[in-house]
Formats: sequence, C-alpha cells, structure tokens
Amino acid sequence: MAAMLIGLAVIRLLKLEYEVFLPPVIFANTGNMGLPLCLFAFGNAGFNIGILCMVSMTVIHYTLGILILSSYKKPLEVFRLPLIYATVIGLVISAVEYEIPVPIGRSIELLGDISIPAMMFALGYKLSELKLTKVWLSFLFGSMRIFLGVFLGIFFVHLLNLDGIAAKVMILQSSMPPAVFNFVLAEKYKKDSETVASVIMAGTIVSLITIPLVLTYLLDF
Repeated sequence: MAAMLIGLAVIRLLKLEYEVFLPPVIFANTGNMGLPLCLFAFGNAGFNIGILCMVSMTVIHYTLGILILSSYKKPLEVFRLPLIYATVIGLVISAVEYEIPVPIGRSIELLGDISIPAMMFALGYKLSELKLTKVWLSFLFGSMRIFLGVFLGIFFVHLLNLDGIAAKVMILQSSMPPAVFNFVLAEKYKKDSETVASVIMAGTIVSLITIPLVLTYLLDF
C-alpha cells in the first residue's frame, strides 16, 4: 500500500497514466527471479518462505493489479482466474492438515523440482523480447520499484519484529525488480505494453547492481 501511494504521487506529479506506470512500481518479480535467489542465498528454509511471499504478491497482482489495469471497470474479472481458486484450495488443505495421497504428492513434488530452472529459462526468454524506450522514465520507475522495496522491506521487518531467515527473505523479495507479468497483463488490457516492458527491462538492469549489494547487506543483517 505504501509503495502504491508513493508511486501514485510521483505519477500524478509527472502527469502520467497510472495504469501504465503504477503496476511495475507495486508488483515485484518475486517468482522467476526472487525464488532462485532465496534458494541460492538461504537454502530450502528460505525458499519455502520465499514461496509464501511470491504467492501473496501474485494473488495481489491478479486482483488489485487487474483492477488497476481495467480502470476498476471490471471488478468481477478476478474471479475468472484459476490462480485465485488454487490458492484458496491450497490454504484450506494446509489449514485442515490434509495428507495428500502419495502418488499425487510425488507428482507435485517432481513438478516443484523443475520449477526453479523453468522459471529462470522463462525469465531469460521473456527479457530477450523486451526493449528500452522512454529511457529516463523507465529507469526512474524501474529503480523506484527496487529502492522503495528495499526501504519498505527493512521498515516492515523492524515494525513486525521479524528476525532470522524470515526477515532476510522478506527484504530480498521486496528488493526485486518489476515482475515480467506486468508486461503480460499490460498487453492483455492494451495499456502501452511497450512502455511497461521498458520499465521492466530498466529495473532488471538496475537489479544487477542492487541485488549483490542487498545480499551482502543481508549477510550481516
């Protein structure tokens, strides 16, 4: 919410379209980029926490994000997405501690094992299609997503008294560049996807510098 308000204030100040520039500021790449980094830096424990962050971000992206892109004219659109129902089913299964049958559980586990390399390939492929336009605006909003994320991640970690791996994963996931799905949804809703793609590319370039710095910081956090 804080990132949304700050991003909206800057967009209004520059007299830009909020449907184009706001989603890349709010929604981070906690999946394709965030999960491999969580696994690399913090092992399976960090990876499991990273999944919770990713699912939370994805659900918000496919609800609030779609409302923003549709200019709040299609509030029922979110109920057409399988992800929402899959998330609810997963939470219910976890809450009631239902034991999934072994054949199904093994199949899900095998799919999970290939998720990291599949995400990295998908990210690389999609980034290869993106181009830089409106360079200064792209770097402004791409960098805003990262630096706001780092600041707000550290702020909320202290506010919620988190520590250990949970705190580190939250900060790391918060510091990710704009999600590639911002481009996918912008294309679907015809909201200047070329500019959105440029913001994603610029943010990803900036993250090549910021992510090693964040990881170095987290080593002593």
